[in-house]
Amino acid sequence: MKKIFLPLTICFCLGFSLPLLAQNDSSRTSPLVKVVSDSIQIESDTITIGNMIIVKKQGEQNYNFNKSRGTIAIGNVVFVKKQREQNYNDNRKRRMPYGTTIKIIDGKITKDTFLSVNEDTVRLGRLQIIKSQDSNYKKDWLSMVEERDFNNTNFTIKRAPKTLKNIETNWFIFDLGFANFIDKSPTLYWLAANPNSLPFAPGPVMSPENFSLVNKKTTNVNIWVVSQKLNIYQHKINFKYGLGLEMFNFRFNKPISFREDITTNLKYDVVSFTKNKLLVNYLTVPIQINFSPNPTNRKAFYGSIGMSVGYLWNAKNKQISTERGKEKFRGNFNLNDWRIATIGEIGVGTVRLYGSFANSNLFNNNQSFIDMQPFAVGLRLSRF
Repeated sequence: MKKIFLPLTICFCLGFSLPLLAQNDSSRTSPLVKVVSDSIQIESDTITIGNMIIVKKQGEQNYNFNKSRGTIAIGNVVFVKKQREQNYNDNRKRRMPYGTTIKIIDGKITKDTFLSVNEDTVRLGRLQIIKSQDSNYKKDWLSMVEERDFNNTNFTIKRAPKTLKNIETNWFIFDLGFANFIDKSPTLYWLAANPNSLPFAPGPVMSPENFSLVNKKTTNVNIWVVSQKLNIYQHKINFKYGLGLEMFNFRFNKPISFREDITTNLKYDVVSFTKNKLLVNYLTVPIQINFSPNPTNRKAFYGSIGMSVGYLWNAKNKQISTERGKEKFRGNFNLNDWRIATIGEIGVGTVRLYGSFANSNLFNNNQSFIDMQPFAVGLRLSRF
């Protein structure tokens, strides 16, 4: 009876002690590992829970953490990090993030950014992170990140040049400059049109001096609503065109007046004006050949040359005098409906010097002997 009772007692004690030992072992291991059990698969020596593999290990009870292979051995159990769509063996080439598209959210702006990795450079969009290492200490990006070993490594961060488009559009370009004109009217025509212009004749006469300008107040303001640049050769030679409004403000020294109700549309007035100006506006299309030796650098040299064609939008003669007060007269004033000019620009970055010289007469050649060819020079603010 004693021979039977003793084995039963030993078995009962062993059965009671095993759950306590297992509970103590799990209490030691649970703080080290956190497992989310979204899927469980049980095999002979392996349990798979989510992306974690638990492998039964025969041998000594010890604790070992292998950071490079992503394994933790505790006692006779090995916890192995499972790589998605990969074998247990470390396949570094397959894990390199070549051609991976990620999404960056910056405030309210969301855009797709291309992430690529090569031997020395990580490129995220236009941002480049370049590593340089000693010849005796070479490590790939994956090893450096996984092992957190950045010793003997220098990093350079720079922005790659922006990808240039074959067609670029620029909205609202502003010009501000000074204007004047060249008088090409034949002297004999002045004399023929004004008999009183002979030296012995009294009284005011029409002469080229009557058109003298107040230079510092004679201005040219242009607003180019839209401008486009079409690549012709490697973005260094481009075809540039646009649409805008040219405004010439001619400020006169002499009391000449422009009227629609007189024969010549022009007369030498009998009063003195404190302000006497002629405002002429054109709707203009410029066409240019653009030269940009370094197209990726927005602060590099830039130049263009070409022609422009403008159509007379409106004209106005504004005068202020003591006798008449403030007056405004609108009309065509025998002005030429078309303005054809040679144009150009040169500069560095967004600020440049522009110029235009009219190849056509300011006035109508068929109805007037006066030949005035306006020109303008000033500063332009433009992205290209």
